[in-house]
Amino acid sequence: MYKIFKIVLVGFFCLSYALVSSQNSDYLVSENKRISMAQEIEKEVIQFVNDNFKNYKLSQEISDEVINHLKSEEEFTATQLENALINAKRVELRKLFFYENPDKKEYYIAKPAPISIMQQCVNGDFESNTAGYSFWSDPHPQPATGAAFFLSCATPTVQSVTNTITPITNNFSSTVTLIDNTSAGYQQFDPVLASFGVNVPTLATNGDTKCIKLNNQAGFGSSDITTMSRSFPVINQSTIDFNFSLIMDNKPAHGQPIQPFFRVRAYDQFNNIVDEICIIANPENCLFNTLVVSNARRILYTGWICARLNVSNILNQPGRIEFTVSDCQPSAHFGTVYIDNICGFTCAAPQLGALSLDPININCPDVLSTTPIEVCGTYQSPVNASLNTLSLDVLQNNIVIGTINSPSQLTSNTFCFGLSPSIFGTLPTGDYEFNIRATFNVNCPAGTFIYSITDTSASLGPDVTFNNCCFPTLTLTAPADNLTNLAVAEIKQRERSDWIKAANIVSVGDNALSNGVVYHAANYVELNPGFEAVFGAQFAAYPEGCSANYIYRTEEQTPSNNQPIDEDATVNLIKIANGFAIIPNPSSSTIQIVMKDSNFTKITISTIDGKIVMNSSIDRTNSAQLDISRYANGIYIINLTDEYGQLVTEKLIKN
Repeated sequence: MYKIFKIVLVGFFCLSYALVSSQNSDYLVSENKRISMAQEIEKEVIQFVNDNFKNYKLSQEISDEVINHLKSEEEFTATQLENALINAKRVELRKLFFYENPDKKEYYIAKPAPISIMQQCVNGDFESNTAGYSFWSDPHPQPATGAAFFLSCATPTVQSVTNTITPITNNFSSTVTLIDNTSAGYQQFDPVLASFGVNVPTLATNGDTKCIKLNNQAGFGSSDITTMSRSFPVINQSTIDFNFSLIMDNKPAHGQPIQPFFRVRAYDQFNNIVDEICIIANPENCLFNTLVVSNARRILYTGWICARLNVSNILNQPGRIEFTVSDCQPSAHFGTVYIDNICGFTCAAPQLGALSLDPININCPDVLSTTPIEVCGTYQSPVNASLNTLSLDVLQNNIVIGTINSPSQLTSNTFCFGLSPSIFGTLPTGDYEFNIRATFNVNCPAGTFIYSITDTSASLGPDVTFNNCCFPTLTLTAPADNLTNLAVAEIKQRERSDWIKAANIVSVGDNALSNGVVYHAANYVELNPGFEAVFGAQFAAYPEGCSANYIYRTEEQTPSNNQPIDEDATVNLIKIANGFAIIPNPSSSTIQIVMKDSNFTKITISTIDGKIVMNSSIDRTNSAQLDISRYANGIYIINLTDEYGQLVTEKLIKN
């Protein structure tokens, strides 16, 4: 009997493996079809831009931004200015294409993998091209201050209908390049570094034939910020490791807040940041090798290294990772990165170190007890670094309520903190989270450089909760328990493990989503005579008991693991009128003026020697009828001012 069971079990595993393998293959086939379609659409985009380049001009605002920015940054040539304006115009025409063809944007966005294959690293090394990944890039022509968009590591980046792009194979001038050593145009070493005699491979030494390069070496007129994103239906491992090779321009005169940066983030299903790595171009950080080009320019590079994102606190949940690299804020100095082996291998020695709290979940600890609560975890120092400080924060609602500045136990790779239960207060309620902070000293040629790493607990849900410690029942009466806009949150948010009976008045109502009155009770909330929610008040009751989840729900909330798509973008172009028709021409009496592709608001007629015979403003129209019978025979010039303020001219022959 045992042998029969064993055979059936083996057969089941083989069948399951075959099913998952088939789903993987189907997914990759589907994604490659999508990518092929995006590449075909990209040809349409290029043709559209070329066909319409002479039909539009940049809005004056964008042209001024580009010109003024270059003037305020540093010396530039007329050719560089012309190229910056051309590039800005091409970006706007690309936007216009997707406005006119909104159905084609979907081919630029990676489809989620089937839930059955979970976080198995399908195409983590890009050997099946870019299946599973989405890319977008924003060029930022900006005012001289840069305040409109650049916040260093905190700079937002959102995928939109117009900034999505598809990689181009071995095209090093593209903002996203698929490096492929089996295709034409492949370069074994990064071309910028190679031009200075430094050879850094474009492919990871532990990789295969392909990887991804984000951003290019262009500058002047726009600060490019390029992003790659990948979603996982379920995170089923505690870390996501990857390889990267970073190359950044660095101008000594610029301060650190405006230097190029490289950022990697892990998000949960609600787009909250779970873990983050951000590296800013800094020659004092001995992660970088420094190539001195001139007194005004240095190139910093890392070569291929490995790093780790800690995603243990979203195990068995949907998640997403996002890689972003940026030029400097003034735009003349680039940042670019090569990426490979995402979640496809284990980084034995993360160059940037690692820090992780063990899962912990304690319900209703005795706050009068003197027995410490142990909070433990592991750490790994960055390469050539030593531990400097290690501290633990206790947070409620993202606010630190207490800090332990040193561990009670410490080894070369583990730690434990002993927390007194009194740290939560005398009558605690709600949820509490732990956050670990570490700094490491690295001895660099320029002096001691400090790495900082943080991590939140790996628990699903709160680390410590007092939400089920509340009393079973509550009776609310007027006027003692009336609730107004001046009430503190603890009064507006009431909960019991059995029931709540309310006979009070609610008058909270300022249209803010989180400011409504919310009651929780496991069995029922009873509204008795005397209860009133006045006009404009916000009141809700939920059968949740002591959950401490006081979100005032205006509609059903559905989690999503996809990067939100920004539908709002402005096309900063003005269509150039292509002239107008005079019917008939020549004419002796009445003519019809017709503008085909635009409207006009003003008509001026002058003789060939410049004498004005008619100057009239009219309501916006695309046609008008004029009586020219009283004009002397001869040649006249008709000028129309179109709705964009452009002047269009044609000749009229009066006979």
